[in-house]
Amino acid sequence: MVKSFYYKNGRLWVVLGNRVFVGEVQGRSVADWDEIDPLHFPKSESISLFVDDVGTLWLGDQLRLFRYAAGAEADVSDPAPPGFAPLVRRLIAPKENRLLYGGTPHREDPGSPLPVRYGEDLRVRVASPQYGTTTPPEYRYRVLGRDDEWSDWSSAPTRRFNDFWEGTYRLQVQARNERGQLSRITSFPLEIIPPWYRSIWAYLVYGLGFLGLAYGARRFYIVKEEKRQARRRVQKLERERVVAERLKKANDRLREANRLKEDFLATTSHELRTPLTNILGSLEVLRGMMEGEETEFLDMIEKNGKRLKRTLNALLDLSMLRSGEEDVELTPTPLDECVERVASDLRADAEEKGLSFRVDLSGAPMWADLDEQYLEQILRNLIENAIKYTDEGVVAVSTGTAEGRVYAEVEDTGIGIDEAFLPDLFEEFKQESRGRSRTYEGNGLGLAISARLADQMDGAIRVETEKHKGSRFRVEFPRSSEPAEAGAEG
Repeated sequence: MVKSFYYKNGRLWVVLGNRVFVGEVQGRSVADWDEIDPLHFPKSESISLFVDDVGTLWLGDQLRLFRYAAGAEADVSDPAPPGFAPLVRRLIAPKENRLLYGGTPHREDPGSPLPVRYGEDLRVRVASPQYGTTTPPEYRYRVLGRDDEWSDWSSAPTRRFNDFWEGTYRLQVQARNERGQLSRITSFPLEIIPPWYRSIWAYLVYGLGFLGLAYGARRFYIVKEEKRQARRRVQKLERERVVAERLKKANDRLREANRLKEDFLATTSHELRTPLTNILGSLEVLRGMMEGEETEFLDMIEKNGKRLKRTLNALLDLSMLRSGEEDVELTPTPLDECVERVASDLRADAEEKGLSFRVDLSGAPMWADLDEQYLEQILRNLIENAIKYTDEGVVAVSTGTAEGRVYAEVEDTGIGIDEAFLPDLFEEFKQESRGRSRTYEGNGLGLAISARLADQMDGAIRVETEKHKGSRFRVEFPRSSEPAEAGAEG
């Protein structure tokens, strides 16, 4: 319904409802009607219309007056009216219909982000109040941190957002009025709180749990390994116990066999030595009853009898040394006198083989705590071996002192000893030549007994030898002081 109209300068302005149209008058008709689009106003029952000389349109009713410059085009680049900015009125979690923000600016820190739980959808309601327009403004939205592009313009003052990941975002809203003018951008900070299973405390618990699991796994492995090692140790100890029992039984059998052997040797030696002594004694009687060539048989019997007696004595001495029954009595003994006495007894044997026999004594008395009987036995064994294994050349006996010890040395130019046999030189019943290839007689006990006797008197026997060139045996003992009785007699 036409409420008012006005004609001027060939143009007709008509008010229809709350809209204004203008057309060109051509005769009795009007052509080219145009609507003045930005000019909307509240409906009114009575309104007056007037156009002045400069083309300004005036509209008025009983309460309001509108002025419109009809000759000017609206420019969207004009600055927005002061205070033109959209307001965030509400922020709602629609799933629970829970109000997150009600539009009040009285927060403790308005610039701080609004906390929102993870997984919640958001519905925002905005408003842009303007009191000089009749058409609602349009809005566009964007969420910085998720989507930097603006949405399409929409007159709906609400919008829903979802699928937020935890983090900080900034919700931005901009309005556009009916004249196309843009408002200032309103920013509303949001912080999506991560779920409890992705919070710092949760990650701390995860870390502690992982460390606990790692520690537990390591402890489990360690305990399992310890149990395995313990089982292995038990098995090893059991095997060792079985082996030890077997070894103990074997050692007991060996000791018993050795004891029986020693008893056999001692018994046999005694049983053989007694008749042998009688046989050798009877030879002296028979020697007085025979003469001429018949005595040669007696000499042969005597020689072999003495050899057998020496063997029996060696076996008996070895048996007593092994059983610990040998009684060693150490007394201060002059070494030179013993050496000279034994050397004198054996000189004839060396000269009988055509050997040069030399004795070189130190001259000064040399005393040592010794058992004279066993010292003579050691010296006799060493000198007899030197004579036996030397076919030509020299056997030399000497004495001396060195580093607080006294020694007697027997050197020969005999067959010498192979270096490979030296580790077995002082072993019982061992000789360098064995079996049918033996060249020299002997039972392999002389050096073994001598070494044992020297050890019981805190002495030692050392050897230097070279095959086919000779040997040097030295028996040495700790030197002792001369007894007072010997000095008084001198």
